[in-house]
Amino acid sequence: MDRMNCVSRRRIGFTLVELLVVIGIIALLVAILLPVLRKARMAADDAQCLSNLRQIGQATIMYKSEHGRVPFFFILRNSPWQPVADGANGRALWWTAFSYGGKTTHQNITVGYMEDSLKPLNKYLYKGIYSETWNGAKTTPDKRLQRDVFRCPADDGIGMGRGVGTRVDYLGPGVMSPYELYGTSYMSNRGFMYDAEIVRLYYKCMTGPLTAAKVDYFNNGISKIVMRWNSAQTYVAADIWFLWSLFYQKQIAGAHSTQPYHNGVFLDGHAEHVYITQRDLDAAGGTYIPGTYVPKYGSGWYEARNTGGGKGVTGTTYQQNPWNGTDPFGVGPRGYTPG
Repeated sequence: MDRMNCVSRRRIGFTLVELLVVIGIIALLVAILLPVLRKARMAADDAQCLSNLRQIGQATIMYKSEHGRVPFFFILRNSPWQPVADGANGRALWWTAFSYGGKTTHQNITVGYMEDSLKPLNKYLYKGIYSETWNGAKTTPDKRLQRDVFRCPADDGIGMGRGVGTRVDYLGPGVMSPYELYGTSYMSNRGFMYDAEIVRLYYKCMTGPLTAAKVDYFNNGISKIVMRWNSAQTYVAADIWFLWSLFYQKQIAGAHSTQPYHNGVFLDGHAEHVYITQRDLDAAGGTYIPGTYVPKYGSGWYEARNTGGGKGVTGTTYQQNPWNGTDPFGVGPRGYTPG
């Protein structure tokens, strides 16, 4: 009996070799499963992002149906971003990059601020929008309404623009989430500003003094021009990395992939993956200046139709372009060393 007890006691537990084998198997399983789980997570976030953009696309369709125009527009402001009183003249014309929809923007933002009720797509997506006219006082954080459909799952508060170009908080230092800063993770199409026909319209109608009536006429004219473009190829809004790739003329991975595709929503209401390869970025031509914006086009998408033979703000067509298309800090793509 004593001999059997001794044998039993000797068999309790695992030997060092057995433990190492088990640990090795677990490590192997983790190494195999982690990439699969990561891809599954990215795929789920990608699906949610596209769902958000499809909802924004449907709101765009409803806006077009009701107003007969697209939600690309300029707003009249006193410098730099204060509202203009009814009937008064303004001193600045702002392109509403982040103001087509979303919640009220962060207290730190310096320009382009708009209240919920003034963002054109909000009323089609949410109820309970504030009805008061904005008088220049920013809504306090506790009263900002959540607009999660405008938040990309990749907008994690660390910063969607990291890895290339200027930090995304250049308009509101210290706030690295585009959603928390601007009210949306999805930036609107800026290429239409550099379309030659729209630039000519600007010089035709936007002479001083700047009035609300002139801005409205200009916005209607922009809409008529843009609505002649191919609506299935002209994007309304896209994730920040989409715009950063175009602005800095650098192929970068998308928000939900290791590949150079990004998510965008188009004027006809559909949302899809948009590939932006270095070949696309090099196709527009013109003299390359780091940090200088050039309207781009690729397979199935574009920002501007009439770009003067593909030349951007540095080409002969745009020597008198009224909008500054340069990097606000002149840093260019990270890692770039001027020659």
